[in-house]
Amino acid sequence: MKAFAVALLGLAVSAPVMAGPYVESKHEFKGTDEDYSKTVHQGRVGYSTKVGRLSPYIEGGLGVSYPDAGDSDTFKVLEVGSKVKITDSFSAYGKWENVFQDSDDTRDWKVEMGTKYKF
Repeated sequence: MKAFAVALLGLAVSAPVMAGPYVESKHEFKGTDEDYSKTVHQGRVGYSTKVGRLSPYIEGGLGVSYPDAGDSDTFKVLEVGSKVKITDSFSAYGKWENVFQDSDDTRDWKVEMGTKYKF
């Protein structure tokens, strides 16, 4: 997985055909059934590029989590990923995300992959 992240980072900083920085926000409201559990807000900055059929990106930022009960928690986040255009209608993506909690030394991670078909 580290090799994947390093390869995507290398693509992101190589000479881009069409590239650019961006800023985004992410807001999540979580719960189970009728029970609310927490709200998470994030601010991220990133850089994306296009290399052939690949569209790799890297982004990082800060966030805060507000649980239903208890104290809020701040964290840092790093994400790398890419989309790949397979045909005009079919594409795939993969991403790797790390969340570094400020309150302790834990690191939450996730890998996500998917496909998309446009009619």
